[in-house]
Amino acid sequence: MSEIRLSVVVPVFNGEKYIRDTLDSLEVLDSLLCCEFIFQNNQSSDGTTDILDAFCRNSKNRFHYNEQDLGQSDAINRGMGRARGRWVTWLCADDIILPELVSALVEADRSEADVVYGDVVFFQNGVFEPAIGTETYSYGVLSKRRLMIQQPGTCIRRKVWQDAGGVRLQWNWAMDYDLFLRLETVQKKFLRVKEFLAVIRVHPEAKTSSGSIHRLAELWSILWQSHRRRPAFFRLRPYFVYGVEYIIKSFEQAGTADLSLPRRVILLGLHRFFWLAARAVEQRDILQRFQNIPIEVTSRITQMADKCIVQGMNERNE
Repeated sequence: MSEIRLSVVVPVFNGEKYIRDTLDSLEVLDSLLCCEFIFQNNQSSDGTTDILDAFCRNSKNRFHYNEQDLGQSDAINRGMGRARGRWVTWLCADDIILPELVSALVEADRSEADVVYGDVVFFQNGVFEPAIGTETYSYGVLSKRRLMIQQPGTCIRRKVWQDAGGVRLQWNWAMDYDLFLRLETVQKKFLRVKEFLAVIRVHPEAKTSSGSIHRLAELWSILWQSHRRRPAFFRLRPYFVYGVEYIIKSFEQAGTADLSLPRRVILLGLHRFFWLAARAVEQRDILQRFQNIPIEVTSRITQMADKCIVQGMNERNE
């Protein structure tokens, strides 16, 4: 039996609206790499269960567990506990993974990295654009500046995951940031590849779109714990950056179309101020590579956009 190179854990609850795109992307990955897919379904009440049953049927490396969990972090840890791959990652049920992940894993094995990550594309309101905040890792940057690793598409050696104890159950929004900071503390090797590895859907139902004060408190708490472990890495910058982000998200929760002109001007100014503080040092390079993204990737994202438009029209007609 061939070694399983990658285990993908998908925590899901009532994901019928978007999960078919996620499964399509996993189907492509399955044709290119020996991998397994583990779905942790928190007893969905929509059509998710039937969709996953059909996707996993008659496959030895696709597993659907329809069981109650304690939240996303618990679901991720449950799935990882069942994983057999050399590498592991998790994927939200509204995001998609790109086939460039295969070459990223080859490079990671060659360089003996512990964590490998790349670029991602944001997909919002039928428009796709690159995440300009991704950066090449240097020791201490996660503690001193901000999270510059997008979790979708990020793979971790399973042994490293096990040694770290997985994600922590008390975190609801930023369990990935906490995990990466803990791996940074023990000086694990991070490899950044210059490929687009995943597409993240940005929509009001997405948890990370929340402007909740609880999310800000969680980010600050995670940073403080990291700085207690490594006092030499303490900086005010990341606390300030996430404070500005909270203000931006609070504005955006109302919907930009509903904002008055002065408030829209303020929001634009806040975005510029955020990136001034956060420093997107690889922005030019990312934008240039995004312009030259492979045609098969652009066509896949365009299909998502087309589906989104059709779905929106159907919802308005209902």
